[in-house]
Amino acid sequence: MANLEVKWLYDVIALEESRSFTLAAKARNISQSSFSRRIQSLEASLGFSIFDRSANPLQLTNRGKIFVGYARNMLDDMDFQISRIKGLNNTTQKIRIDAAPSLSVLLLPEIIAGYTDRKNKTFHVESINVNDAVFNLKEGKSDFILSFYNEELMNYPFINHKIFDSYLHLVSPCDEHGRPLFHLHRGVLPLMKYANDSYMGRQVNQVIDRTPEITFSLTFVSSMSELLKRMILNGDGVGWLPQYSIQRELDEGRLTILDESLSLPIAPGSTAPARGLTRPPNVSGSTLKPVTNRGNNPLSR
Repeated sequence: MANLEVKWLYDVIALEESRSFTLAAKARNISQSSFSRRIQSLEASLGFSIFDRSANPLQLTNRGKIFVGYARNMLDDMDFQISRIKGLNNTTQKIRIDAAPSLSVLLLPEIIAGYTDRKNKTFHVESINVNDAVFNLKEGKSDFILSFYNEELMNYPFINHKIFDSYLHLVSPCDEHGRPLFHLHRGVLPLMKYANDSYMGRQVNQVIDRTPEITFSLTFVSSMSELLKRMILNGDGVGWLPQYSIQRELDEGRLTILDESLSLPIAPGSTAPARGLTRPPNVSGSTLKPVTNRGNNPLSR
């Protein structure tokens, strides 16, 4: 490790992004043979392979995924700290956040407000599905994510913090008197549903599979909670929605829970790499009043 050179870290980031020795060498403005030797020197210094060269396209090894994330954070922080030492007032630190669509609007404004030195930071936020958010975190492409329980992220090299407890409820739109427009066991229910490959979709599929006595007709599919909610409020059908996004509509009698035994517990939280240099600040919970059983939010810096 004593001979590890900073330029090698920039090399490995370039190769991770392009997955091509030819393209990465061109981006780094050196010959491909020299670039390959530098990657090999880095791997020799570390004592493990960063890339699986047998895969096409090139893939990171499990250790490589951890190292590349660490390298990216270390380079970002080094550039930021050097600029601060030089006294550059316009220096900003990039913080990359990926969030599930239903959580980004609810949580991110308060999380960002929790950074007391926001003027020195630039937040890059992507509202994407949970699968993509998890992939980006594992690949070292984000500083932290807001998502739901994922077994792959429960252990090192990740740090997890549950933000609050909530539920997915099967809800129906209501008429002007607050009565449900749809009823269980009264014919076929038009279903507004999350996509099968989404976290919410997988949870809902489990309930549908174990309740064959309820007949659904799939009429609308989306990964966006707000779009599903709008369709349901329009009277187009029923669907499972997170309680934190529909509490107002429940209180106003515009939506009603059809059967709480069909509700699913969910626990939104934040996940960051253990090696990361950026941590989300504490969330006070002041903007989370519609959420029940949220407890104290343990996000740490």
